[in-house]
Amino acid sequence: MNKYTFLCVLCILCIVRSATTSKAEQSSQDITIKLRTKRQSCQDGNYQYENKTCCLCAAGHHLDSHCSVNSDDGTCILCELGRTYNSYPNFLDSCEPCTSCNPKANLEVEDKCTIIRDTVCRCQQGHYCDKGKVHCRACYPCTICGDEGTKVACTTTNNTICHDDQKQGGGRTHAAVLGSVMVIAVFLIFCCLRRTNKPCSGIDLWPHLPDIAKTLGWKDMKQVAERSGMTIATIESHQLNYPNDSEEQCSSLLRAWVEKKGMTTASETLIHTLQRMNKNAKANNIMAIISNKENIVSNSGVEQV
Repeated sequence: MNKYTFLCVLCILCIVRSATTSKAEQSSQDITIKLRTKRQSCQDGNYQYENKTCCLCAAGHHLDSHCSVNSDDGTCILCELGRTYNSYPNFLDSCEPCTSCNPKANLEVEDKCTIIRDTVCRCQQGHYCDKGKVHCRACYPCTICGDEGTKVACTTTNNTICHDDQKQGGGRTHAAVLGSVMVIAVFLIFCCLRRTNKPCSGIDLWPHLPDIAKTLGWKDMKQVAERSGMTIATIESHQLNYPNDSEEQCSSLLRAWVEKKGMTTASETLIHTLQRMNKNAKANNIMAIISNKENIVSNSGVEQV
């Protein structure tokens, strides 16, 4: 092989090597670009922080530090199992606390809290709440029907419905029955207030409950319920269900108390209980409310709640 031929072969080898090296470098660059693109993609979405686009933390995590160079180089931390959770992708600096099912409010755990879902509570056996699981903060004891029998059984979302004996009166219409009851009630009240000034049984308190609740107030209604044998848990459930409305707390407890005592005896029991509590002004005021008189006890004679 002469000198000229050797130089030609050497040039060809250099050209082939250069092409191979260039192709390898291009392939390496392609792989790097693909890897960087995959690393920078945010599977759960992104958010803006100081003119940078950062990846959101996945559900069940909270943000510990924002991204600095790449969108995915921020730090996320798992929520604490059984204590905190986050249901959605986020950039919050903490997880939400798990809801506690308060046994004093007649609640129990249906589904435990996980890092991506809050606790699900339900009413204990023999209790109900008609506000739905999300909004329910306390459950009421189910009503127990007497001789009239059960029309609709109590569930976790509705109270028992008992049969109404008055609606089964031999052939009389509901209007006629109601009219007769009202006439008798007015007569009995008139006799009691005018002649003996003592409360009588047989009065239906239901139409007067809103006015009676305003007169009683939560403090005295709670004391009446305690003296009548209602449990502290039952009483507190009405307070927990309406945390910012004392008037609705009182109305709710009064309705439950009247259902427990019975419509026809609740008026007498309520008046006697208030008198034993030395709440004579309120007792007289309630008797005036029941009688539908216009000369209700003046504000100066009503004790402060």
